[in-house]
Amino acid sequence: MLPSEPASARAGRALTAAVVASAGAPAPLLDAAVLVASELVTNAVRHADGGDVLLLVEADARSVSVGVRDDAHRHPRLVAAYEGGGRGMLVVSALAERWHVEEVAGGKVVWAHLRCPDDPGSRRP
Repeated sequence: MLPSEPASARAGRALTAAVVASAGAPAPLLDAAVLVASELVTNAVRHADGGDVLLLVEADARSVSVGVRDDAHRHPRLVAAYEGGGRGMLVVSALAERWHVEEVAGGKVVWAHLRCPDDPGSRRP
């Protein structure tokens, strides 16, 4: 659990890096997962309806799934950047093999799934 404040993006990066590194994932996959986690946590802090943010990271040596749960029901959208930011989901979409939103009681979880670039069928990171 992370508090709904800007500093949580830094904590999310550190937590993600620790989980992915302990799974033995290669550096390019670790770097991509850390950036995706940072963007998803930042979006949750910026756009959710308050409350804590839950960061979920599942990793093995070939793949990583990053989920961020918040209390908002609004789904993220891919939009052109606006002044002050707005590129978070474009970054996630560029790095993740796929991403999706799961509705849960009291909010949603935004998931991003990444695989090693040399896995068959992988298109990213």
